[in-house]
Amino acid sequence: MSTKLIFFGYAGYKIITPDNKHIVIDPFLTGNPVAPFTPESLGKVDLLLITHNAYDHFGDAPEILKRYNCPVVCAKDVAHRLTEIFKIDPDLIRVTIWGMAMEVLGIPVRPVASVHWSFGVTPDGQLLSGPAMGFIVEPEPGLRIYHPGDTAITQDMKLWGELYKPTVGLMHVMLPENSLPHMECYKCGELTEYEAILASQWLGIDHIVASHYVSADSEGIKSFLKEVDKAKSKGELKAKVTVVNPGEILEL
Repeated sequence: MSTKLIFFGYAGYKIITPDNKHIVIDPFLTGNPVAPFTPESLGKVDLLLITHNAYDHFGDAPEILKRYNCPVVCAKDVAHRLTEIFKIDPDLIRVTIWGMAMEVLGIPVRPVASVHWSFGVTPDGQLLSGPAMGFIVEPEPGLRIYHPGDTAITQDMKLWGELYKPTVGLMHVMLPENSLPHMECYKCGELTEYEAILASQWLGIDHIVASHYVSADSEGIKSFLKEVDKAKSKGELKAKVTVVNPGEILEL
């Protein structure tokens, strides 16, 4: 396998396939203090995937679409925001929803449910809302990357593991520092560190790549790695576990 993965921080990634297609997921760059790219310096984008309308996932999608003129896979609320507010060409939109599998530019993309919210606010204060999604992307035969977006744990993950057999999971393991007001009230992100491991077991993935943080030295990452050590010492976890810094290139 020779697919490459570049982490942007938070939940943003670029996947580079063996035949040099560049897939960007959840492109939060401007306003992201650890982003290794700006929209201008991404270099190449062939396909954009957006899991939901939150600021740290929708990110710089409009500028990327205008600059690279690439197709984008998203749900209807995200599509509406892109076309009606940012005047993105509707012909670039590939609207989908949970279960409606697609192939774009020869790349299989399977949307799955995310137990989460998706919303955005229009300039005149109206609320846009729709379904949050995760994606299972197959950049090369036998390599299936699961990006959960943001999701709470759900037993549906067992079914996805049985049906779709993801091999790599970009599992969110914490809530990034200073991402919400009143951070002292929040004890975890959408998954606890333990739940991220349990979800990975249910999915049957071989390689857990930690996600949704700004630094590999974050306390949440340290806590996650302690849970990994516990699970491995009990023989409950066999998957490879990787933590990368933003900008680092991981070969899968």
